[in-house]
Amino acid sequence: MDFRYIKCVNTNHLIQDFFEINVNDSIIPLSSKIIPTAQSHIVYYNSEKNLISDFKNKTYKNTGLVILGQSYKSYTFKAYNAYSSFGINFHPTALYKILKTDLSKLTDKHLNLSKVDNGLYNLLNPVFKENLKGEALAIKIENQLLNLELHESKNTKLVDDAIKVVYKKEGKINVEELLKIFPVSQKHLENQFKKIIGLTPLKFIKLYKFLNLMKKYQSNKESISQLIDYYGYYDLSHFTKDFKLFMNQKPSEFFKCDNIYLNNYLKP
Repeated sequence: MDFRYIKCVNTNHLIQDFFEINVNDSIIPLSSKIIPTAQSHIVYYNSEKNLISDFKNKTYKNTGLVILGQSYKSYTFKAYNAYSSFGINFHPTALYKILKTDLSKLTDKHLNLSKVDNGLYNLLNPVFKENLKGEALAIKIENQLLNLELHESKNTKLVDDAIKVVYKKEGKINVEELLKIFPVSQKHLENQFKKIIGLTPLKFIKLYKFLNLMKKYQSNKESISQLIDYYGYYDLSHFTKDFKLFMNQKPSEFFKCDNIYLNNYLKP
């Protein structure tokens, strides 16, 4: 598998970065666990057959232009033929601003973009049909998206500002501490997070903290015991409980498996 991230040309509040993947026949059939990313995505799958995303009680089969909502637990991704894909990693609030719709409707769903927003589909799909690659494709998409009229309000600003704090703290913050910074009710904060990014603030914070820990562990710079202490888990059993929540298996089981997709994604 060839996997690489592509940075944005312009610093912006919509797109965090892009990724490009090429999967050849040598690793087909492919089955890999996918970690929840605390982001929403739009991905173009260039594949002759549908690619499969298996959630606990739902299977999504897609090719072409697909929108991936937030998820709180891992899922299994499967491919039965060689394929390539190009993905847009959005800032958590970006799709709400673009689509002007409740993002909780997309949580744990992978849907063809044409079924969600035909206007955005008609804007992006011709770009992917140009057969551009890498940085050239990223620049073209970036220019298209940054020219869109966005839906912004005091509530999107609230969620954006709260996310900035979560990012700065690397997820080492709780909802009560957020409410001391932002003088709104807990119910209002929860409602706006669910509507604007698709997850409650508690779930977003826990997920972002866990994701940061996993990325640092993958970089081999710190031991798991050091990271558990750094991110404020009480002990190994506390971390194991969260790990099972997000990954649907124990750490000991997970690290025995070869999750090629996930190993690439977690690389810095």
